[in-house]
Amino acid sequence: MRKVLMMAVTVGLLLGGQVYAADSAATSAVKIGVVDMQTVATQSEPAKAAKAQMESKFGKERANLEKQGEALKKKAEALKNPKIGEDKKLDFIRSKQALDQKTRTFLRKVEQEEVKLRQDMVTLVFNATYEVARAKGFNFVVDVTAGGVLYADQSMDLTKEVLAEVNKLYKEKGKDTEKK
Repeated sequence: MRKVLMMAVTVGLLLGGQVYAADSAATSAVKIGVVDMQTVATQSEPAKAAKAQMESKFGKERANLEKQGEALKKKAEALKNPKIGEDKKLDFIRSKQALDQKTRTFLRKVEQEEVKLRQDMVTLVFNATYEVARAKGFNFVVDVTAGGVLYADQSMDLTKEVLAEVNKLYKEKGKDTEKK
């Protein structure tokens, strides 16, 4: 087994060296860019607008559920008194179950909305990245936040340009929506 493994590694190195030597001229022409997608996803105008949209759409309901949760905590504290009757305990259990159901329903609604917003954002970011890479002559663009890039020269960083392009495309999309 060990001999087979060593043979495979040796063949791989030999073939890799031949491919590199034969194609070194083409390799030098490849331009690789990097983008910090976390920055784009948190600092872009569409990301901020989506956050504000979610807050306006679901903020009151979330606050109401939080208030109900706090009231339920107070009921739970009152149940620690040994003189509390069974009817109060059953009332607490029913209230907790009702709140749990409301919370699950709320979270499903929020998740559905977030999925749609995320899909729109991903499309926008990919389009922006494509436009920037094409305009600047990059052949390949990597997300630095994905964990695979340990170092990248500043000249390879396209984050600011992609962020600007995302904002531009978002504004154009908004104008197109207004016209309809």
